[in-house]
Amino acid sequence: MKTGSLATKLMLAAILLTVLVYFGVNAASYFLDPFSTTLVYDYTSENAVTVSGYVVRDETVLSGGTGDLVYFSRREGEKVSNGGTVALVYQSAQALQDANTLRSLEEQLEQLTYARTLAAGSSTTARLDDEVVSSLIAFRGAMTADNLSAAEEPGDNLRSAVLKRSFAYSGTESLDAAIAQLQSQIAALTTSAGSGTTRITAPEAGLFSSLVDGYETVLTPESLETMTPADYRAITPQQPSGSCGKIVSGTQWYFVTLMDTEDMGKMAEGDTVTLRFQNGLDRDLTMTVHSISEEDKGQKLVILTSENYLGLTTLLRRQNAQIIFDSYTGLRVPRSAVRILTETLTDEDGNELTEKTTGVYCLWGSAARFKPVDIVWQEESYILVTPAEGASSTRTLRAGDEAITAAAELFDGKVINK
Repeated sequence: MKTGSLATKLMLAAILLTVLVYFGVNAASYFLDPFSTTLVYDYTSENAVTVSGYVVRDETVLSGGTGDLVYFSRREGEKVSNGGTVALVYQSAQALQDANTLRSLEEQLEQLTYARTLAAGSSTTARLDDEVVSSLIAFRGAMTADNLSAAEEPGDNLRSAVLKRSFAYSGTESLDAAIAQLQSQIAALTTSAGSGTTRITAPEAGLFSSLVDGYETVLTPESLETMTPADYRAITPQQPSGSCGKIVSGTQWYFVTLMDTEDMGKMAEGDTVTLRFQNGLDRDLTMTVHSISEEDKGQKLVILTSENYLGLTTLLRRQNAQIIFDSYTGLRVPRSAVRILTETLTDEDGNELTEKTTGVYCLWGSAARFKPVDIVWQEESYILVTPAEGASSTRTLRAGDEAITAAAELFDGKVINK
C-alpha cells in the first residue's frame, strides 16, 4: 500500500511538473516573441469636420390662413405655377368636414371606376397584386426611415391599390352599384362645398412648403452677402402670424455656418466640398464654397451653395452636418503592422545606395512574407495603404490577409510558430 501510494504521488508530481513546464515555455515564448496578427480589410476614411449651421433659401411666406381650418392641396416640395392654388381656407369646421368628405368620395370614385374599367381578369388581378406589393414596400421603406412626409404618397397608393384589389373578387354588379351611390353622394355635397371657402394661391412659381419657422425674412440670400460672424451669432427667428405655408423660388440654396479657423485647412472660395447632414437627408451633397469671411474670435463665416436637391431641403433649417474635404479608400492596417525595410545597394560605379521599402508582413502559410505597399492616408491608430505598383501576385496585399502586428526579429520567410 505504501509503495502504491508513493508511486501515485510521484506520477501526479510528474504530471504537474510537465504542465508547469508547458505553460512556462509558452509564456516565455510569448514574451520573447509576442506574435499577433490582424485581418486586412477595405476601408474608407474621410478628412471631415462637424459643424452646425442654417439652410438658406429664397422664400416667400403665404398669409391668409391659420388654425385647423386649412387644407393644403400641395405636397411638401411640390412644384407650383404662378397663381396655382396651394391651400383652401374654410369658414367653419362643418365646411372643412364636408370638403374632406367630398375629397374622400371623389378618391373612392376614381378607384372604383378604375377597377370597373379593368374588369376582373387574371392579368388584372396580377397587375393589382404587383401594385399592392410595390406600394407596401415603398410605404414600409419610408416608415423604417422615420420619414412621415415621404410615407404619405406611398400610403395613399397602398390604400388605393388595396381597395381596387378588393373588388377583383366581386362581380361588376356590385361595382356599378357602389359607383352609382358615390356619384349621388358627391353631387349632393358639391352644391354646398364651394360656399365659405378661400383659396390661397402662389404669388410666383416655385416649390411649396407647409413649414414656416420664422427664419424666412431673417435668413435670405441677400442677407448672406453682408453677414459677419457677429451677425450669425445674433440670428433670431421672427415668428410670423397668419401664415399659410411658403413658396421657395429659384434653384440655388445655401448652407451658412461658423467654422474654427484651425479646422478649415486650405479651404478657399470656389472649392468643392461634400456636405452630409446628420438627419433629414439621406445623401451626400456636393457644395461649392461661396464665400469665407474675415476671422472673428478664432472663427470664420463659411457659406456653401448648391443648385441640386432644393426640393429635398424644404423641411431643413438648423442642421448639424459634416463638411468632408477629402475621402480616401484603401486597405486598413494597424500602424504597428506597417514596417520600413532598409536595404543597402551598390550601383555600377561602386557607390552604396540606401533603398527604403514600406510594407506589411503577412502570414503566408506558416511563414512571414513581406508585401510592399504605398501609404494613402494616416490616422492615429491605423493607416490606409494600397499594394505597391509592380508587386508580384504573391507579394500583393489583399483584403483578408493576416497582417503581423507583433513578432520578434521579424524577417521575410521567417517560420512562425503560433
